[in-house]
Amino acid sequence: MNDAATMTGIDFERIVDRIHEAATAPELWPDVLEEVAHAAGAHGMVMITSDTDQWAGVWNGVVTSPSIQEAFSAFMSEGLSSRTETTPRLLARDHPGFVSEQDVFSLEEWERDPYREWNKKWGFEHACATAVHSPSGELIVFHMERLAGRPAFSRQDLEFLDRFRPHLARAALLSTRWRLTRMRAATEALALVGLPALAIARSGRVLAANALIEGMTEVLRWLPRDRVAIRDEAADTLLRAGLTQLGSPLNKAVCSFAARGANDQERLVFHLVSMPGEARDLFDGAVGLLVVTPVTTPQAPSLALIRGLFDLTPSEARVARGIAQGQTMGDIAAHHGLSRETIRTQIKAVLAKTGTRNQKSAAALFGAIPKVPLND
Repeated sequence: MNDAATMTGIDFERIVDRIHEAATAPELWPDVLEEVAHAAGAHGMVMITSDTDQWAGVWNGVVTSPSIQEAFSAFMSEGLSSRTETTPRLLARDHPGFVSEQDVFSLEEWERDPYREWNKKWGFEHACATAVHSPSGELIVFHMERLAGRPAFSRQDLEFLDRFRPHLARAALLSTRWRLTRMRAATEALALVGLPALAIARSGRVLAANALIEGMTEVLRWLPRDRVAIRDEAADTLLRAGLTQLGSPLNKAVCSFAARGANDQERLVFHLVSMPGEARDLFDGAVGLLVVTPVTTPQAPSLALIRGLFDLTPSEARVARGIAQGQTMGDIAAHHGLSRETIRTQIKAVLAKTGTRNQKSAAALFGAIPKVPLND
Protein backbone atom coordinates (compact mmCIF):
# COMPACT_ATOMS: atom_id res chain seq x y z
CA MET A 1 0.00 0.00 0.00
CA ASN A 2 1.29 3.47 -0.85
CA ASP A 3 2.24 5.37 2.31
CA ALA A 4 0.49 8.42 0.93
CA ALA A 5 -2.70 6.71 2.04
CA THR A 6 -1.68 7.35 5.63
CA MET A 7 -1.70 11.10 4.94
CA THR A 8 -5.48 11.36 4.90
CA GLY A 9 -6.84 13.07 7.96
CA ILE A 10 -3.65 15.10 8.51
CA ASP A 11 -4.37 18.56 9.94
CA PHE A 12 -2.15 20.36 7.45
CA GLU A 13 -2.96 23.90 8.60
CA ARG A 14 -2.24 23.08 12.25
CA ILE A 15 1.19 21.66 11.36
CA VAL A 16 1.94 24.72 9.22
CA ASP A 17 1.04 26.96 12.17
CA ARG A 18 3.45 24.97 14.35
CA ILE A 19 6.21 25.33 11.75
CA HIS A 20 5.87 29.10 11.84
CA GLU A 21 5.81 29.10 15.64
CA ALA A 22 9.19 27.35 15.59
CA ALA A 23 10.64 30.21 13.55
CA THR A 24 10.77 32.37 16.69
CA ALA A 25 10.79 29.59 19.31
CA PRO A 26 13.66 27.25 18.28
CA GLU A 27 12.93 24.82 21.11
CA LEU A 28 9.80 23.76 19.17
CA TRP A 29 11.72 22.51 16.13
CA PRO A 30 12.30 18.89 17.28
CA ASP A 31 8.59 18.24 17.84
CA VAL A 32 7.64 20.10 14.66
CA LEU A 33 10.04 17.97 12.62
CA GLU A 34 8.56 14.86 14.21
CA GLU A 35 5.05 15.95 13.22
CA VAL A 36 6.02 16.58 9.61
CA ALA A 37 7.83 13.24 9.41
CA HIS A 38 4.91 11.29 10.84
CA ALA A 39 2.48 13.09 8.54
CA ALA A 40 4.54 11.75 5.62
CA GLY A 41 4.76 8.22 7.02
CA ALA A 42 8.43 8.62 7.98
CA HIS A 43 10.13 7.62 11.23
CA GLY A 44 11.98 10.87 11.88
CA MET A 45 13.37 14.06 10.38
CA VAL A 46 16.54 16.13 10.62
CA MET A 47 17.22 19.79 9.83
CA ILE A 48 20.88 20.52 9.21
CA THR A 49 22.61 23.78 8.34
CA SER A 50 25.94 24.77 6.87
CA ASP A 51 27.36 28.26 7.17
CA THR A 52 27.95 28.32 3.42
CA ASP A 53 26.04 26.96 0.44
CA GLN A 54 29.28 25.57 -0.97
CA TRP A 55 29.15 22.14 0.65
CA ALA A 56 32.45 21.19 2.30
CA GLY A 57 31.39 18.08 4.23
CA VAL A 58 30.79 19.82 7.58
CA TRP A 59 27.42 20.66 9.09
CA ASN A 60 27.31 23.68 11.33
CA GLY A 61 23.96 23.18 13.09
CA VAL A 62 21.77 20.12 13.58
CA VAL A 63 18.20 19.76 14.86
CA THR A 64 16.64 16.31 15.02
CA SER A 65 13.20 14.98 15.82
CA PRO A 66 13.25 12.93 19.06
CA SER A 67 12.77 9.57 17.33
CA ILE A 68 15.93 9.92 15.25
CA GLN A 69 18.17 11.83 17.65
CA GLU A 70 20.31 8.90 18.83
CA ALA A 71 20.78 7.54 15.33
CA PHE A 72 21.76 10.88 13.83
CA SER A 73 24.16 11.64 16.69
CA ALA A 74 25.95 8.41 15.71
CA PHE A 75 25.92 9.50 12.06
CA MET A 76 27.67 12.76 12.97
CA SER A 77 30.16 11.25 15.43
CA GLU A 78 31.20 8.62 12.87
CA GLY A 79 32.07 11.33 10.34
CA LEU A 80 29.73 9.99 7.66
CA SER A 81 28.66 13.47 6.58
CA SER A 82 32.02 13.99 4.84
CA ARG A 83 32.05 10.54 3.21
CA THR A 84 28.55 10.07 1.84
CA GLU A 85 27.53 11.26 -1.60
CA THR A 86 23.97 12.03 -0.50
CA THR A 87 24.41 15.77 0.07
CA PRO A 88 26.56 16.49 -3.02
CA ARG A 89 24.06 14.61 -5.19
CA LEU A 90 21.11 16.38 -3.61
CA LEU A 91 22.73 19.75 -4.35
CA ALA A 92 23.72 18.73 -7.87
CA ARG A 93 20.09 17.80 -8.53
CA ASP A 94 19.15 21.41 -7.68
CA HIS A 95 15.46 20.52 -7.44
CA PRO A 96 13.11 22.99 -5.66
CA GLY A 97 11.37 20.23 -3.78
CA PHE A 98 11.86 16.93 -1.98
CA VAL A 99 13.72 14.10 -3.75
CA SER A 100 14.17 10.47 -2.73
CA GLU A 101 17.26 8.25 -2.86
CA GLN A 102 15.84 6.78 -6.08
CA ASP A 103 16.08 10.21 -7.74
CA VAL A 104 19.82 10.66 -7.10
CA PHE A 105 21.24 7.10 -6.86
CA SER A 106 21.02 3.94 -8.88
CA LEU A 107 20.20 0.89 -6.74
CA GLU A 108 23.83 -0.25 -6.93
CA GLU A 109 25.18 3.20 -6.01
CA TRP A 110 22.76 3.45 -3.08
CA GLU A 111 23.91 0.11 -1.68
CA ARG A 112 27.59 1.08 -2.01
CA ASP A 113 27.35 4.50 -0.36
CA PRO A 114 28.72 4.70 3.24
CA TYR A 115 25.40 6.25 4.23
CA ARG A 116 23.73 2.85 3.76
CA GLU A 117 25.94 1.31 6.45
CA TRP A 118 24.44 3.68 9.00
CA ASN A 119 21.01 3.42 7.37
CA LYS A 120 20.86 -0.36 7.79
CA LYS A 121 22.43 -0.33 11.26
CA TRP A 122 19.60 1.81 12.62
CA GLY A 123 16.81 -0.03 10.82
CA PHE A 124 16.17 2.52 8.06
CA GLU A 125 15.73 1.77 4.38
CA HIS A 126 14.44 4.77 2.45
CA ALA A 127 15.20 8.49 2.63
CA CYS A 128 14.13 11.77 1.09
CA ALA A 129 15.46 15.31 1.44
CA THR A 130 15.34 18.85 0.14
CA ALA A 131 17.89 21.69 0.19
CA VAL A 132 17.16 25.39 0.78
CA HIS A 133 19.70 28.08 -0.14
CA SER A 134 19.66 31.12 2.10
CA PRO A 135 20.15 34.63 0.64
CA SER A 136 22.86 35.11 3.29
CA GLY A 137 24.83 32.17 1.92
CA GLU A 138 23.74 29.39 4.24
CA LEU A 139 22.52 25.94 3.24
CA ILE A 140 19.62 24.28 5.06
CA VAL A 141 18.73 20.63 4.39
CA PHE A 142 15.61 18.80 5.59
CA HIS A 143 16.09 15.04 5.57
CA MET A 144 13.82 12.18 6.69
CA GLU A 145 14.01 8.41 7.03
CA ARG A 146 11.57 5.53 6.71
CA LEU A 147 12.00 2.27 8.58
CA ALA A 148 12.94 -0.95 6.81
CA GLY A 149 9.91 -2.76 5.48
CA ARG A 150 8.08 0.43 4.52
CA PRO A 151 7.73 1.42 0.85
CA ALA A 152 10.06 3.93 -0.75
CA PHE A 153 8.89 7.55 -0.95
CA SER A 154 6.60 7.74 -3.96
CA ARG A 155 6.06 10.75 -6.19
CA GLN A 156 2.77 11.33 -4.38
CA ASP A 157 4.60 11.30 -1.03
CA LEU A 158 7.14 13.85 -2.26
CA GLU A 159 4.42 16.11 -3.66
CA PHE A 160 2.70 16.00 -0.27
CA LEU A 161 5.94 17.04 1.43
CA ASP A 162 6.42 19.82 -1.11
CA ARG A 163 3.31 21.46 0.35
CA PHE A 164 5.24 21.86 3.62
CA ARG A 165 8.50 22.92 1.94
CA PRO A 166 7.87 26.69 1.52
CA HIS A 167 6.74 26.92 5.14
CA LEU A 168 9.75 24.97 6.40
CA ALA A 169 12.06 27.13 4.29
CA ARG A 170 10.61 30.44 5.50
CA ALA A 171 10.61 29.36 9.14
CA ALA A 172 14.17 28.03 8.97
CA LEU A 173 15.43 31.19 7.27
CA LEU A 174 13.73 33.34 9.90
CA SER A 175 15.35 31.22 12.62
CA THR A 176 18.77 31.85 11.11
CA ARG A 177 18.02 35.61 11.05
CA TRP A 178 17.16 35.51 14.74
CA ARG A 179 20.42 33.69 15.37
CA LEU A 180 22.46 36.31 13.51
CA THR A 181 20.67 39.08 15.39
CA ARG A 182 21.55 37.46 18.71
CA MET A 183 25.17 37.02 17.66
CA ARG A 184 25.44 40.68 16.73
CA ALA A 185 23.83 41.63 20.04
CA ALA A 186 26.35 39.51 21.97
CA THR A 187 29.36 41.08 20.25
CA GLU A 188 27.96 44.60 20.65
CA ALA A 189 27.26 43.98 24.34
CA LEU A 190 30.94 43.16 24.80
CA ALA A 191 31.89 46.31 22.88
CA LEU A 192 29.94 48.36 25.43
CA VAL A 193 32.43 47.26 28.09
CA GLY A 194 35.38 47.81 25.76
CA LEU A 195 35.98 44.23 24.66
CA PRO A 196 36.79 43.21 21.08
CA ALA A 197 34.73 40.16 20.07
CA LEU A 198 33.38 38.25 17.10
CA ALA A 199 31.12 35.26 16.49
CA ILE A 200 32.87 32.58 14.45
CA ALA A 201 31.75 29.27 12.94
CA ARG A 202 33.75 26.05 13.01
CA SER A 203 34.67 26.65 9.37
CA GLY A 204 36.38 29.90 10.40
CA ARG A 205 33.74 32.13 8.86
CA VAL A 206 33.01 35.27 10.89
CA LEU A 207 29.26 35.69 11.38
CA ALA A 208 29.26 38.91 13.44
CA ALA A 209 31.95 41.23 14.79
CA ASN A 210 32.03 44.45 16.79
CA ALA A 211 33.93 47.53 15.65
CA LEU A 212 36.65 47.04 18.27
CA ILE A 213 37.82 43.73 16.87
CA GLU A 214 37.36 44.90 13.28
CA GLY A 215 39.93 47.61 14.04
CA MET A 216 42.57 45.16 15.30
CA THR A 217 44.29 44.89 11.93
CA GLU A 218 47.75 44.72 13.52
CA VAL A 219 46.69 41.55 15.35
CA LEU A 220 44.20 39.98 12.94
CA ARG A 221 44.18 39.39 9.20
CA TRP A 222 40.80 39.56 7.44
CA LEU A 223 40.62 36.96 4.68
CA PRO A 224 38.31 36.41 1.69
CA ARG A 225 34.87 34.87 2.26
CA ASP A 226 34.53 36.45 5.73
CA ARG A 227 37.39 34.47 7.26
CA VAL A 228 39.82 35.73 9.87
CA ALA A 229 43.31 34.71 10.99
CA ILE A 230 45.56 35.74 13.88
CA ARG A 231 48.86 37.21 12.66
CA ASP A 232 50.74 35.34 15.40
CA GLU A 233 51.07 31.97 13.62
CA ALA A 234 51.33 29.91 16.81
CA ALA A 235 48.13 31.50 18.16
CA ASP A 236 46.38 31.02 14.83
CA THR A 237 47.22 27.31 14.92
CA LEU A 238 45.62 27.09 18.37
CA LEU A 239 42.54 28.94 17.09
CA ARG A 240 42.12 26.44 14.23
CA ALA A 241 42.42 23.55 16.66
CA GLY A 242 39.83 25.14 18.95
CA LEU A 243 37.42 25.69 16.07
CA THR A 244 37.41 21.98 15.22
CA GLN A 245 36.02 21.29 18.72
CA LEU A 246 33.15 23.79 18.49
CA GLY A 247 29.76 22.13 18.76
CA SER A 248 31.20 18.88 20.08
CA PRO A 249 29.04 17.48 22.92
CA LEU A 250 32.19 15.90 24.32
CA ASN A 251 34.16 19.12 24.55
CA LYS A 252 32.63 22.19 26.17
CA ALA A 253 35.89 23.53 27.57
CA VAL A 254 36.95 27.10 26.95
CA CYS A 255 39.93 27.43 24.63
CA SER A 256 42.21 30.24 25.83
CA PHE A 257 45.60 31.06 24.35
CA ALA A 258 48.07 33.94 24.31
CA ALA A 259 49.18 35.92 21.26
CA ARG A 260 51.67 38.65 20.55
CA GLY A 261 50.14 42.08 20.06
CA ALA A 262 51.22 44.91 17.80
CA ASN A 263 54.75 44.70 19.24
CA ASP A 264 56.70 41.90 20.90
CA GLN A 265 56.18 43.40 24.36
CA GLU A 266 52.38 43.39 24.19
CA ARG A 267 50.51 40.21 25.06
CA LEU A 268 46.86 39.46 24.47
CA VAL A 269 44.69 36.50 25.43
CA PHE A 270 42.11 35.08 23.05
CA HIS A 271 39.16 33.17 24.53
CA LEU A 272 37.10 30.90 22.26
CA VAL A 273 33.83 30.07 24.01
CA SER A 274 30.84 28.10 22.70
CA MET A 275 28.19 30.64 21.77
CA PRO A 276 26.16 31.48 24.91
CA GLY A 277 22.70 29.93 24.80
CA GLU A 278 23.81 27.07 22.54
CA ALA A 279 21.86 24.58 24.65
CA ARG A 280 18.66 26.49 23.95
CA ASP A 281 19.21 27.99 20.52
CA LEU A 282 19.17 24.92 18.31
CA PHE A 283 20.50 26.79 15.30
CA ASP A 284 23.74 27.92 16.89
CA GLY A 285 25.43 24.60 16.29
CA ALA A 286 29.19 24.96 15.95
CA VAL A 287 29.49 28.68 16.67
CA GLY A 288 31.71 30.37 19.22
CA LEU A 289 32.54 33.80 20.58
CA LEU A 290 36.16 34.85 20.14
CA VAL A 291 36.95 37.50 22.75
CA VAL A 292 40.24 39.39 23.13
CA THR A 293 41.43 40.49 26.58
CA PRO A 294 44.63 41.85 28.12
CA VAL A 295 46.86 39.33 29.89
CA THR A 296 45.89 40.68 33.31
CA THR A 297 42.21 40.63 34.28
CA PRO A 298 42.14 40.91 38.09
CA GLN A 299 38.46 40.78 38.94
CA ALA A 300 35.56 38.38 38.53
CA PRO A 301 32.90 38.91 35.86
CA SER A 302 30.10 41.23 36.88
CA LEU A 303 26.64 39.86 37.56
CA ALA A 304 25.21 42.12 34.87
CA LEU A 305 27.59 40.73 32.26
CA ILE A 306 26.94 37.11 33.26
CA ARG A 307 23.17 37.66 33.19
CA GLY A 308 23.26 39.40 29.84
CA LEU A 309 25.42 36.81 28.10
CA PHE A 310 23.61 33.73 29.35
CA ASP A 311 20.07 35.00 29.98
CA LEU A 312 20.20 33.99 33.64
CA THR A 313 17.78 35.02 36.37
CA PRO A 314 19.23 37.18 39.18
CA SER A 315 19.51 34.18 41.51
CA GLU A 316 21.12 32.05 38.78
CA ALA A 317 23.60 34.84 38.06
CA ARG A 318 24.61 34.97 41.74
CA VAL A 319 25.18 31.22 41.71
CA ALA A 320 27.19 31.55 38.49
CA ARG A 321 29.30 34.23 40.13
CA GLY A 322 30.01 31.85 43.01
CA ILE A 323 31.01 29.11 40.57
CA ALA A 324 33.35 31.57 38.83
CA GLN A 325 34.99 32.33 42.19
CA GLY A 326 35.57 28.62 42.85
CA GLN A 327 32.97 28.27 45.61
CA THR A 328 31.42 24.90 46.40
CA MET A 329 27.70 24.29 46.56
CA GLY A 330 27.90 24.52 50.35
CA ASP A 331 29.84 27.79 50.18
CA ILE A 332 27.23 29.35 47.88
CA ALA A 333 24.34 28.13 50.03
CA ALA A 334 25.93 29.51 53.21
CA HIS A 335 26.80 32.83 51.59
CA HIS A 336 23.22 33.44 50.44
CA GLY A 337 21.46 31.79 53.39
CA LEU A 338 19.72 29.22 51.19
CA SER A 339 19.39 25.44 51.33
CA ARG A 340 21.79 23.21 49.41
CA GLU A 341 18.83 21.78 47.51
CA THR A 342 17.84 25.25 46.27
CA ILE A 343 21.41 25.97 45.18
CA ARG A 344 21.63 22.55 43.52
CA THR A 345 18.53 23.37 41.45
CA GLN A 346 19.95 26.75 40.47
CA ILE A 347 23.29 25.20 39.52
CA LYS A 348 21.48 22.74 37.25
CA ALA A 349 19.72 25.66 35.57
CA VAL A 350 23.04 27.49 35.09
CA LEU A 351 24.66 24.40 33.55
CA ALA A 352 21.71 23.91 31.20
CA LYS A 353 21.70 27.53 30.02
CA THR A 354 25.46 27.67 29.49
CA GLY A 355 25.71 24.24 27.84
CA THR A 356 28.30 23.02 30.37
CA ARG A 357 28.49 19.59 32.02
CA ASN A 358 29.58 20.41 35.57
CA GLN A 359 30.80 23.20 37.86
CA LYS A 360 34.40 22.76 36.73
CA SER A 361 33.56 23.34 33.05
CA ALA A 362 31.22 26.20 34.00
CA ALA A 363 34.01 27.83 36.04
CA ALA A 364 36.30 27.56 33.01
CA LEU A 365 33.63 29.18 30.85
CA PHE A 366 33.07 32.06 33.28
CA GLY A 367 36.82 32.43 33.70
CA ALA A 368 37.11 33.19 30.00
CA ILE A 369 34.63 36.07 30.24
CA PRO A 370 36.53 39.35 30.36
CA LYS A 371 36.48 41.03 33.76
CA VAL A 372 35.15 44.53 34.33
CA PRO A 373 34.97 46.69 37.48
CA LEU A 374 32.27 45.42 39.82
CA ASN A 375 29.28 47.44 40.91
CA ASP A 376 27.18 44.52 42.14
